[in-house]
Amino acid sequence: MHDHSFEESEWPFDFPIEQMAITTRYVMDGSHPVTAVLHDEENDWQILCGTTNNPDDGMVVCMGCLYSKFPFLADFKDLKPGWEAYRKNEKSEWQIHEIEWDDE
Repeated sequence: MHDHSFEESEWPFDFPIEQMAITTRYVMDGSHPVTAVLHDEENDWQILCGTTNNPDDGMVVCMGCLYSKFPFLADFKDLKPGWEAYRKNEKSEWQIHEIEWDDE
């Protein structure tokens, strides 16, 4: 376990702080904003910027680290599995809908 910039009592989610999530290096280095928050049907989380599908740009980090960097993620604590929130850019309103998976 490692430290985060919040008290454990502040944790808004109903899963452990150390739960892993998929993100990109662009989200983590701050060069692109978070534009998608996905809670997939397998109960995994993806916090993405919408700029890359390259696996080399992907990262697996703990949700506690993501929440430390992006406290607004608490707004999605009740996002159901199989649902996502997305926005076009940092100034856009979040849209929430059920994920439509391609069957390819």
